Amino acid sequence: MYVENILTAALESIGPRTFDLPFVDDGELQIGIWECTPGTLDEPTTDYDESMFMVSGRVSVEGPGVAYDISPGTLWATPRHWAGHWNVHQTVRKVYVIDNRSGGPASPGCCANAYTLPLGEAAPRPVVIAGDPRERSLDIWAHNRLNVGVWECTPGEFPFRRDGYDEVFTVLAGSATLYFDDGRDFHVSAGSVLLTPAGTTGRWVVHETVRKAYTIINDRD
Repeated sequence: MYVENILTAALESIGPRTFDLPFVDDGELQIGIWECTPGTLDEPTTDYDESMFMVSGRVSVEGPGVAYDISPGTLWATPRHWAGHWNVHQTVRKVYVIDNRSGGPASPGCCANAYTLPLGEAAPRPVVIAGDPRERSLDIWAHNRLNVGVWECTPGEFPFRRDGYDEVFTVLAGSATLYFDDGRDFHVSAGSVLLTPAGTTGRWVVHETVRKAYTIINDRD
């Protein structure tokens, strides 16, 4: 799964006001890009956790005990059996991860602006190929098998591997190239979306300090 720019990705109609570009739909996980035109809708109270990163539009969402004003840059997650009422003011587009696997209850989590979220002090990467890359990150929601947050890294080159988890992320700023050990490579910049499945190995080459909104999906066979 790779999209160079989420704002220009072509989606298919799945309803009178909704559009979708699915990347994964295997009975356990659903990952993709979703869009909805103005109006109201109710999110069903079914048994799944969902993480979302909003890239365009505006929507007010009301759920048990909370009310969110969602706009570009909002990174948020809702737990299973969470009933949300949506009032879409401007056509919204988001990256979503829906986890249908079993799990317990939780409260929702929301970061209003992932672009400006303070991440704390940066630390050196533990293994480096070139340069002096320094990283920092913050989870805004960690529950059942999902970790949702923001990561940032300064220029440099370093290896990566996905041991026991998938990760899907949207680049917020900067640019980099990911070289997979299977021979593929992906250039990412602001607006790019990439899924790195469990078992993937390769290396990052960060050209300009990269910030990304991520969802880590743990314990995938």
